[in-house]
Amino acid sequence: MGWGGDGKGWGGGKGMWTPWQPMFMKWGSGKGKGKGGGRMRADPSLKVWIGNLAAGVEWKALQEHMNQAGKVSWAEAFSGKSAGTGAVVYSTAEEATNAITMLNGSVLGGQAIMVDVWTKQPAATP
Repeated sequence: MGWGGDGKGWGGGKGMWTPWQPMFMKWGSGKGKGKGGGRMRADPSLKVWIGNLAAGVEWKALQEHMNQAGKVSWAEAFSGKSAGTGAVVYSTAEEATNAITMLNGSVLGGQAIMVDVWTKQPAATP
């Protein structure tokens, strides 16, 4: 018997963690939030920018409001430095264009929102 095993090698064949296990094998994939990036990597012609969002608006309310123009595949209301803005990704470019013409100036959360084309902002240099 010895050290708590049942004769099947180190750790009794139960996948016991060993102190000499390499660092990258301990806790999963590593440095935090992952590499996915979500839907923000979608084609820019499918994305629209939302401005002047009320403080309490969350992604679900934004998605429901923007569904009037077409099928929303992803929506996000930003927080932090970008609070008051958001982004929505549609299934087709036609739906995104329709959302800009149809929903710009519509009221969500008690405020008129701005809907415009998505443009990638250049990285700010310190």
